[in-house]
Amino acid sequence: MRNVNDHFYIRQVKTGNFRAFSGIVQTYQPMVLAIIRKMVESREDAEDIAQEVFIKVFKSLAQFREEAEFSTWLYRIAYNTTLSELRKRKLSFVSIDEVFPIENETVSDDLEAVDTEKKLHYLDTALKQLPPDEIFLITLYYLEEQPIEAISQISQLTVSNVKVKLHRIRKKLALEINKRIENEDRRFF
Repeated sequence: MRNVNDHFYIRQVKTGNFRAFSGIVQTYQPMVLAIIRKMVESREDAEDIAQEVFIKVFKSLAQFREEAEFSTWLYRIAYNTTLSELRKRKLSFVSIDEVFPIENETVSDDLEAVDTEKKLHYLDTALKQLPPDEIFLITLYYLEEQPIEAISQISQLTVSNVKVKLHRIRKKLALEINKRIENEDRRFF
């Protein structure tokens, strides 16, 4: 475990100083909430799930093996809890594959002609169409800057499977953004 603060707080909690858990919550709550928020539409639902995540972490902290990275362990709990809650609540989502099947299309260079604000808008719209597990992978890799190996441990996918999924997700996003750009161009002509 590399983070000295994590190590300190975990040791404190394991020896009975339960107030030290607040240090873990303060450190990781923004990150956990951001990840869950990417997978769940409602902020209130995301906050409820985040609270459930920290309850699970507190109850399971005694089983945490300190040779592993704490953040990886926490991400795994957040990921599994969120997916479990989505299934329980029967919050539905549609895979972007179902809406926009990938064929042997090539991604055009239309993105270069579009200003940054529109690109971000198109990206945000395309991201919202991804299922929660894909949003989670993209969030960990790009926003949380987690290495592929850590994402593999968190998602319980092989390293090569994570790489393939990230590649496919990027391709889906690029295709969706290009379609939106093309549709916008058609409206003006």
